[in-house]
Amino acid sequence: MAQGQAGHLLQNMVQINTPCGNKERNRLIVNGTTHLKVLHTILSLDCGGLERLVLHLCKEGAAAGDNVTVLCLNHPGELAEELKKNGIEVVCLYRKPGLMSLPDALRLRKLIKQISPDVIHSHQMGATLYVGTTARSLRISAVFHTEHGNHDYSSWQQRLLATIAFRTARKIYCVSRDIANNLEKHRLVGKSRLTVQANGIPLPTDKELQSKTLTREQLGIQEEAIIFGTVGRLVRVKRQERLLSAVAALAKQDRKVHLIIVGDGPLRSELKSFASKLEISHLVHFAGFQLDPIPYLTLLDIFVLTSDSEGLPMALLEAWAARKPVVATAVGGLPEVIEDNKNGLLLRPGDQEQLIEVLASLTTDPDRRNRLGNSGRSLVAEKYSAEKIALSYREEYLSLLH
Repeated sequence: MAQGQAGHLLQNMVQINTPCGNKERNRLIVNGTTHLKVLHTILSLDCGGLERLVLHLCKEGAAAGDNVTVLCLNHPGELAEELKKNGIEVVCLYRKPGLMSLPDALRLRKLIKQISPDVIHSHQMGATLYVGTTARSLRISAVFHTEHGNHDYSSWQQRLLATIAFRTARKIYCVSRDIANNLEKHRLVGKSRLTVQANGIPLPTDKELQSKTLTREQLGIQEEAIIFGTVGRLVRVKRQERLLSAVAALAKQDRKVHLIIVGDGPLRSELKSFASKLEISHLVHFAGFQLDPIPYLTLLDIFVLTSDSEGLPMALLEAWAARKPVVATAVGGLPEVIEDNKNGLLLRPGDQEQLIEVLASLTTDPDRRNRLGNSGRSLVAEKYSAEKIALSYREEYLSLLH
Protein backbone atom coordinates (compact mmCIF):
# COMPACT_ATOMS: atom_id res chain seq x y z
CA MET A 1 0.00 0.00 0.00
CA ALA A 2 1.51 3.35 -1.03
CA GLN A 3 2.05 5.97 1.70
CA GLY A 4 -0.53 8.27 0.13
CA GLN A 5 -3.09 5.48 0.11
CA ALA A 6 -2.29 4.65 3.73
CA GLY A 7 -2.82 8.28 4.70
CA HIS A 8 -6.15 8.33 2.88
CA LEU A 9 -7.11 5.09 4.65
CA LEU A 10 -6.26 6.52 8.06
CA GLN A 11 -8.22 9.69 7.39
CA ASN A 12 -11.32 7.75 6.39
CA MET A 13 -11.06 5.33 9.30
CA VAL A 14 -10.85 8.23 11.74
CA GLN A 15 -14.03 9.62 10.17
CA ILE A 16 -16.05 6.43 10.65
CA ASN A 17 -18.29 8.04 13.26
CA THR A 18 -18.62 11.44 11.56
CA PRO A 19 -20.92 12.52 8.71
CA CYS A 20 -19.49 11.97 5.26
CA GLY A 21 -19.11 15.23 3.42
CA ASN A 22 -19.26 13.71 -0.06
CA LYS A 23 -20.19 10.50 -1.85
CA GLU A 24 -16.65 9.18 -1.83
CA ARG A 25 -16.01 6.78 1.03
CA ASN A 26 -13.05 4.58 1.62
CA ARG A 27 -13.77 1.08 0.30
CA LEU A 28 -13.24 -0.28 3.82
CA ILE A 29 -16.22 1.64 5.20
CA VAL A 30 -19.62 0.23 4.27
CA ASN A 31 -22.71 1.38 6.18
CA GLY A 32 -20.51 2.58 9.02
CA THR A 33 -18.77 -0.79 9.39
CA THR A 34 -15.13 -1.43 8.68
CA HIS A 35 -14.49 -4.13 6.05
CA LEU A 36 -10.97 -5.34 5.46
CA LYS A 37 -9.25 -6.98 2.55
CA VAL A 38 -7.26 -9.73 4.25
CA LEU A 39 -4.71 -11.98 2.58
CA HIS A 40 -3.65 -15.13 4.45
CA THR A 41 -0.45 -16.64 3.06
CA ILE A 42 0.70 -20.21 3.62
CA LEU A 43 2.84 -22.83 1.89
CA SER A 44 -0.16 -25.06 1.23
CA LEU A 45 -3.56 -26.01 2.62
CA ASP A 46 -2.60 -29.62 3.28
CA CYS A 47 -4.18 -31.42 6.23
CA GLY A 48 -2.73 -30.20 9.50
CA GLY A 49 -3.44 -28.10 12.57
CA LEU A 50 -2.14 -24.77 11.33
CA GLU A 51 -3.93 -25.20 8.01
CA ARG A 52 -7.21 -25.82 9.83
CA LEU A 53 -6.63 -22.70 11.93
CA VAL A 54 -6.29 -20.72 8.69
CA LEU A 55 -9.55 -22.32 7.52
CA HIS A 56 -11.34 -21.19 10.69
CA LEU A 57 -9.85 -17.66 10.60
CA CYS A 58 -10.93 -17.25 6.98
CA LYS A 59 -14.49 -18.41 7.69
CA GLU A 60 -14.80 -16.10 10.70
CA GLY A 61 -13.32 -13.19 8.74
CA ALA A 62 -15.75 -13.70 5.87
CA ALA A 63 -18.62 -13.90 8.37
CA ALA A 64 -17.51 -10.50 9.72
CA GLY A 65 -17.85 -9.07 6.21
CA ASP A 66 -14.19 -9.00 5.25
CA ASN A 67 -12.91 -9.82 1.78
CA VAL A 68 -10.65 -12.81 2.49
CA THR A 69 -8.17 -14.48 0.13
CA VAL A 70 -5.68 -17.29 0.75
CA LEU A 71 -2.42 -17.40 -1.18
CA CYS A 72 -0.68 -20.81 -1.28
CA LEU A 73 2.95 -20.63 -2.34
CA ASN A 74 3.49 -24.33 -3.15
CA HIS A 75 0.18 -26.05 -3.95
CA PRO A 76 -3.47 -25.66 -2.86
CA GLY A 77 -3.90 -28.81 -0.72
CA GLU A 78 -6.95 -30.67 0.59
CA LEU A 79 -8.55 -27.75 2.45
CA ALA A 80 -8.66 -25.42 -0.57
CA GLU A 81 -12.00 -26.76 -1.80
CA GLU A 82 -13.59 -26.27 1.62
CA LEU A 83 -12.61 -22.59 1.54
CA LYS A 84 -13.92 -22.15 -1.99
CA LYS A 85 -17.26 -23.67 -0.94
CA ASN A 86 -17.49 -20.89 1.62
CA GLY A 87 -16.89 -18.20 -1.01
CA ILE A 88 -13.24 -17.61 -0.06
CA GLU A 89 -10.83 -17.19 -2.95
CA VAL A 90 -7.75 -19.41 -3.03
CA VAL A 91 -4.90 -18.56 -5.36
CA CYS A 92 -1.67 -20.50 -5.83
CA LEU A 93 1.81 -19.51 -6.97
CA TYR A 94 2.95 -23.10 -7.68
CA ARG A 95 6.53 -22.10 -6.96
CA LYS A 96 9.40 -24.45 -7.69
CA PRO A 97 11.13 -26.26 -4.77
CA GLY A 98 14.07 -24.58 -3.03
CA LEU A 99 14.78 -20.88 -2.70
CA MET A 100 12.40 -18.80 -4.77
CA SER A 101 13.51 -18.13 -8.32
CA LEU A 102 13.36 -14.67 -9.88
CA PRO A 103 10.41 -15.57 -12.17
CA ASP A 104 8.47 -16.90 -9.18
CA ALA A 105 9.33 -13.79 -7.16
CA LEU A 106 8.05 -11.56 -9.95
CA ARG A 107 4.82 -13.58 -10.24
CA LEU A 108 4.38 -13.35 -6.46
CA ARG A 109 4.76 -9.58 -6.57
CA LYS A 110 2.22 -9.37 -9.39
CA LEU A 111 -0.28 -11.56 -7.48
CA ILE A 112 -0.07 -9.52 -4.28
CA LYS A 113 -0.31 -6.28 -6.22
CA GLN A 114 -3.47 -7.55 -7.96
CA ILE A 115 -5.05 -8.64 -4.67
CA SER A 116 -4.08 -5.32 -3.07
CA PRO A 117 -4.71 -6.38 0.54
CA ASP A 118 -5.06 -4.06 3.51
CA VAL A 119 -3.64 -6.77 5.78
CA ILE A 120 -1.34 -9.72 5.12
CA HIS A 121 -1.34 -12.53 7.68
CA SER A 122 1.34 -15.15 7.06
CA HIS A 123 1.64 -18.64 8.52
CA GLN A 124 4.92 -20.60 8.48
CA MET A 125 8.30 -18.94 8.34
CA GLY A 126 8.83 -19.87 4.67
CA ALA A 127 5.69 -18.01 3.65
CA THR A 128 6.75 -14.93 5.63
CA LEU A 129 10.21 -14.90 4.10
CA TYR A 130 8.89 -14.44 0.58
CA VAL A 131 5.58 -12.69 1.12
CA GLY A 132 6.91 -10.33 3.78
CA THR A 133 9.80 -9.10 1.67
CA THR A 134 7.47 -8.67 -1.32
CA ALA A 135 4.99 -6.72 0.82
CA ARG A 136 7.78 -4.39 1.88
CA SER A 137 8.67 -3.70 -1.73
CA LEU A 138 4.99 -2.83 -2.32
CA ARG A 139 4.89 -0.64 0.82
CA ILE A 140 2.26 -2.79 2.52
CA SER A 141 3.04 -2.27 6.18
CA ALA A 142 0.20 -4.23 7.85
CA VAL A 143 1.96 -7.61 7.83
CA PHE A 144 1.30 -10.08 10.65
CA HIS A 145 2.79 -13.50 11.18
CA THR A 146 1.75 -16.50 13.29
CA GLU A 147 4.39 -19.04 14.31
CA HIS A 148 2.73 -22.41 14.91
CA GLY A 149 5.60 -24.61 16.05
CA ASN A 150 9.18 -24.76 17.26
CA HIS A 151 11.99 -25.00 14.72
CA ASP A 152 15.66 -25.83 14.88
CA TYR A 153 17.62 -22.61 14.59
CA SER A 154 21.01 -24.18 15.36
CA SER A 155 22.49 -23.38 11.93
CA TRP A 156 23.46 -19.82 11.03
CA GLN A 157 21.66 -20.19 7.68
CA GLN A 158 18.35 -20.94 9.41
CA ARG A 159 18.83 -18.05 11.82
CA LEU A 160 19.65 -15.68 8.98
CA LEU A 161 16.57 -16.63 6.95
CA ALA A 162 14.38 -16.45 10.06
CA THR A 163 15.75 -13.03 10.99
CA ILE A 164 15.00 -11.68 7.51
CA ALA A 165 11.52 -13.23 7.50
CA PHE A 166 10.44 -12.05 10.94
CA ARG A 167 11.68 -8.50 10.38
CA THR A 168 9.16 -8.07 7.58
CA ALA A 169 6.22 -8.49 9.99
CA ARG A 170 4.96 -5.77 12.28
CA LYS A 171 3.89 -8.35 14.86
CA ILE A 172 4.76 -11.99 15.49
CA TYR A 173 2.15 -14.21 17.16
CA CYS A 174 3.09 -17.54 18.73
CA VAL A 175 0.50 -20.16 19.57
CA SER A 176 2.33 -20.98 22.81
CA ARG A 177 4.73 -19.30 25.25
CA ASP A 178 7.24 -22.08 24.56
CA ILE A 179 7.47 -21.01 20.89
CA ALA A 180 7.86 -17.34 21.86
CA ASN A 181 10.65 -18.25 24.29
CA ASN A 182 12.45 -20.14 21.52
CA LEU A 183 12.38 -17.08 19.25
CA GLU A 184 13.64 -14.87 22.07
CA LYS A 185 16.39 -17.35 23.00
CA HIS A 186 17.78 -17.20 19.47
CA ARG A 187 17.32 -13.40 19.36
CA LEU A 188 15.15 -13.62 16.27
CA VAL A 189 12.36 -11.32 17.50
CA GLY A 190 12.34 -8.65 20.19
CA LYS A 191 9.83 -8.89 23.04
CA SER A 192 7.99 -5.77 21.87
CA ARG A 193 6.84 -7.52 18.68
CA LEU A 194 6.01 -10.89 20.24
CA THR A 195 2.53 -11.88 21.36
CA VAL A 196 1.22 -15.27 22.50
CA GLN A 197 -2.05 -15.96 20.72
CA ALA A 198 -3.55 -19.40 21.18
CA ASN A 199 -5.30 -21.45 18.52
CA GLY A 200 -9.08 -21.67 18.40
CA ILE A 201 -11.76 -23.99 17.03
CA PRO A 202 -15.48 -23.70 16.26
CA LEU A 203 -17.15 -25.01 19.42
CA PRO A 204 -19.69 -27.72 18.50
CA THR A 205 -22.89 -27.84 20.50
CA ASP A 206 -23.89 -31.04 22.29
CA LYS A 207 -26.57 -31.52 19.65
CA GLU A 208 -23.97 -31.25 16.88
CA LEU A 209 -21.71 -33.71 18.68
CA GLN A 210 -24.55 -36.23 18.96
CA SER A 211 -25.51 -35.83 15.31
CA LYS A 212 -21.94 -36.49 14.14
CA THR A 213 -21.32 -39.63 16.17
CA LEU A 214 -20.11 -42.73 14.35
CA THR A 215 -21.10 -46.14 15.71
CA ARG A 216 -18.80 -48.91 16.86
CA GLU A 217 -20.64 -51.23 14.49
CA GLN A 218 -19.66 -49.07 11.50
CA LEU A 219 -15.97 -49.59 12.33
CA GLY A 220 -16.27 -53.16 13.56
CA ILE A 221 -15.34 -52.35 17.16
CA GLN A 222 -16.52 -54.47 20.08
CA GLU A 223 -19.14 -52.80 22.27
CA GLU A 224 -17.15 -53.41 25.45
CA ALA A 225 -13.79 -52.20 24.08
CA ILE A 226 -12.12 -49.02 25.38
CA ILE A 227 -11.29 -46.88 22.35
CA PHE A 228 -8.09 -44.83 22.35
CA GLY A 229 -7.50 -42.34 19.57
CA THR A 230 -5.28 -39.62 18.20
CA VAL A 231 -5.48 -37.03 15.42
CA GLY A 232 -2.48 -35.67 13.55
CA ARG A 233 -0.19 -35.95 10.59
CA LEU A 234 1.60 -39.27 10.35
CA VAL A 235 5.10 -37.88 10.70
CA ARG A 236 8.07 -38.76 12.92
CA VAL A 237 7.61 -35.97 15.47
CA LYS A 238 4.11 -37.20 16.37
CA ARG A 239 5.49 -40.58 17.48
CA GLN A 240 2.28 -42.55 16.92
CA GLU A 241 4.33 -45.77 17.18
CA ARG A 242 4.46 -45.23 20.95
CA LEU A 243 0.69 -45.39 21.09
CA LEU A 244 0.64 -48.52 18.95
CA SER A 245 3.13 -50.18 21.31
CA ALA A 246 1.04 -49.18 24.34
CA VAL A 247 -2.12 -50.66 22.82
CA ALA A 248 -0.22 -53.87 22.07
CA ALA A 249 0.94 -54.05 25.69
CA LEU A 250 -2.60 -53.54 27.00
CA ALA A 251 -3.95 -56.18 24.62
CA LYS A 252 -1.40 -58.66 26.01
CA GLN A 253 -2.88 -57.94 29.46
CA ASP A 254 -6.18 -59.26 28.02
CA ARG A 255 -7.75 -55.80 28.06
CA LYS A 256 -10.37 -55.16 25.40
CA VAL A 257 -8.98 -52.09 23.60
CA HIS A 258 -9.09 -50.49 20.18
CA LEU A 259 -7.18 -47.61 18.56
CA ILE A 260 -8.32 -45.06 15.98
CA ILE A 261 -5.66 -42.99 14.20
CA VAL A 262 -7.04 -40.02 12.24
CA GLY A 263 -4.65 -38.36 9.81
CA ASP A 264 -2.38 -39.06 6.90
CA GLY A 265 1.26 -38.56 6.07
CA PRO A 266 4.47 -40.16 4.87
CA LEU A 267 4.61 -42.71 7.73
CA ARG A 268 1.21 -44.29 7.08
CA SER A 269 2.61 -47.46 5.48
CA GLU A 270 5.33 -47.74 8.11
CA LEU A 271 2.84 -47.43 10.97
CA LYS A 272 0.53 -50.00 9.40
CA SER A 273 3.45 -52.40 9.07
CA PHE A 274 4.40 -51.77 12.68
CA ALA A 275 0.84 -52.55 13.81
CA SER A 276 1.02 -55.78 11.85
CA LYS A 277 4.39 -56.65 13.45
CA LEU A 278 2.82 -56.06 16.88
CA GLU A 279 -0.06 -58.35 15.82
CA ILE A 280 -2.68 -55.69 16.56
CA SER A 281 -3.82 -54.77 13.03
CA HIS A 282 -7.30 -56.01 13.92
CA LEU A 283 -7.34 -53.55 16.85
CA VAL A 284 -6.27 -50.46 14.88
CA HIS A 285 -8.37 -48.36 12.53
CA PHE A 286 -6.45 -45.97 10.26
CA ALA A 287 -9.11 -43.38 9.34
CA GLY A 288 -6.92 -41.27 7.05
CA PHE A 289 -7.33 -37.52 6.62
CA GLN A 290 -10.68 -36.19 7.82
CA LEU A 291 -11.73 -32.63 7.13
CA ASP A 292 -13.94 -32.89 10.21
CA PRO A 293 -12.47 -35.30 12.81
CA ILE A 294 -15.32 -34.76 15.29
CA PRO A 295 -17.31 -37.92 14.27
CA TYR A 296 -14.26 -40.00 15.19
CA LEU A 297 -13.48 -38.02 18.33
CA THR A 298 -17.00 -38.52 19.66
CA LEU A 299 -16.47 -42.28 19.41
CA LEU A 300 -13.31 -42.25 21.56
CA ASP A 301 -13.06 -43.01 25.24
CA ILE A 302 -9.58 -41.50 25.63
CA PHE A 303 -7.60 -39.09 23.40
CA VAL A 304 -3.81 -39.49 23.37
CA LEU A 305 -0.89 -37.39 22.08
CA THR A 306 2.57 -38.99 22.22
CA SER A 307 4.46 -36.26 20.32
CA ASP A 308 8.05 -35.14 20.80
CA SER A 309 7.09 -31.55 20.02
CA GLU A 310 3.85 -29.55 19.90
CA GLY A 311 2.69 -25.95 19.86
CA LEU A 312 -0.99 -25.84 20.74
CA PRO A 313 -2.49 -28.61 18.60
CA MET A 314 -5.96 -28.13 17.17
CA ALA A 315 -6.63 -31.84 17.78
CA LEU A 316 -6.25 -31.30 21.53
CA LEU A 317 -8.85 -28.52 21.51
CA GLU A 318 -11.20 -30.61 19.36
CA ALA A 319 -10.89 -33.57 21.73
CA TRP A 320 -11.71 -31.34 24.67
CA ALA A 321 -14.63 -29.82 22.76
CA ALA A 322 -15.97 -33.36 22.37
CA ARG A 323 -15.60 -33.85 26.17
CA LYS A 324 -12.83 -36.42 25.86
CA PRO A 325 -10.14 -36.99 28.52
CA VAL A 326 -6.69 -36.12 27.21
CA VAL A 327 -3.38 -37.89 27.86
CA ALA A 328 -0.37 -36.08 26.38
CA THR A 329 3.40 -35.78 26.63
CA ALA A 330 4.59 -32.70 28.51
CA VAL A 331 6.27 -31.03 25.52
CA GLY A 332 6.10 -27.62 23.82
CA GLY A 333 2.98 -25.65 24.66
CA LEU A 334 1.03 -28.59 26.13
CA PRO A 335 1.98 -27.97 29.80
CA GLU A 336 0.77 -24.37 29.36
CA VAL A 337 -2.83 -25.51 28.81
CA ILE A 338 -3.04 -28.96 30.41
CA GLU A 339 -3.29 -28.92 34.20
CA ASP A 340 -2.27 -32.39 35.26
CA ASN A 341 -5.17 -34.37 36.70
CA LYS A 342 -7.55 -31.42 36.25
CA ASN A 343 -8.25 -31.21 32.51
CA GLY A 344 -5.79 -33.86 31.33
CA LEU A 345 -2.87 -36.09 32.24
CA LEU A 346 0.72 -35.21 31.36
CA LEU A 347 3.41 -37.78 30.58
CA ARG A 348 7.18 -37.68 30.62
CA PRO A 349 8.29 -37.68 26.95
CA GLY A 350 9.37 -41.14 25.87
CA ASP A 351 8.37 -42.87 29.12
CA GLN A 352 6.60 -45.90 27.65
CA GLU A 353 5.95 -47.55 31.01
CA GLN A 354 4.17 -44.44 32.30
CA LEU A 355 2.09 -44.22 29.11
CA ILE A 356 0.91 -47.83 29.50
CA GLU A 357 0.24 -47.37 33.23
CA VAL A 358 -1.82 -44.17 32.73
CA LEU A 359 -3.87 -45.63 29.89
CA ALA A 360 -4.51 -48.80 31.88
CA SER A 361 -5.72 -46.80 34.89
CA LEU A 362 -8.16 -44.77 32.77
CA THR A 363 -9.70 -47.85 31.16
CA THR A 364 -11.24 -48.83 34.50
CA ASP A 365 -12.19 -45.35 35.75
CA PRO A 366 -15.12 -43.87 33.75
CA ASP A 367 -15.82 -41.21 36.40
CA ARG A 368 -12.31 -39.83 36.07
CA ARG A 369 -12.59 -39.86 32.30
CA ASN A 370 -15.82 -37.86 32.46
CA ARG A 371 -14.37 -35.36 34.92
CA LEU A 372 -11.28 -34.71 32.79
CA GLY A 373 -13.32 -34.44 29.58
CA ASN A 374 -15.87 -32.01 31.00
CA SER A 375 -13.12 -29.83 32.46
CA GLY A 376 -11.43 -29.65 29.04
CA ARG A 377 -14.70 -28.72 27.35
CA SER A 378 -15.21 -25.83 29.79
CA LEU A 379 -11.69 -24.53 29.10
CA VAL A 380 -12.20 -24.52 25.32
CA ALA A 381 -15.51 -22.68 25.66
CA GLU A 382 -13.88 -20.06 27.87
CA LYS A 383 -10.61 -19.41 26.01
CA TYR A 384 -10.22 -21.24 22.72
CA SER A 385 -13.24 -20.70 20.48
CA ALA A 386 -12.47 -19.80 16.85
CA GLU A 387 -14.79 -16.81 17.09
CA LYS A 388 -12.83 -15.31 20.01
CA ILE A 389 -9.44 -15.96 18.42
CA ALA A 390 -10.50 -14.50 15.05
CA LEU A 391 -11.97 -11.44 16.76
CA SER A 392 -8.71 -10.92 18.66
CA TYR A 393 -6.69 -11.04 15.44
CA ARG A 394 -9.13 -8.68 13.70
CA GLU A 395 -8.83 -6.14 16.50
CA GLU A 396 -5.05 -6.27 16.02
CA TYR A 397 -5.45 -5.65 12.30
CA LEU A 398 -7.64 -2.61 12.91
CA SER A 399 -5.37 -1.32 15.65
CA LEU A 400 -2.38 -1.29 13.32
CA LEU A 401 -4.35 0.29 10.46
CA HIS A 402 -5.57 3.02 12.81
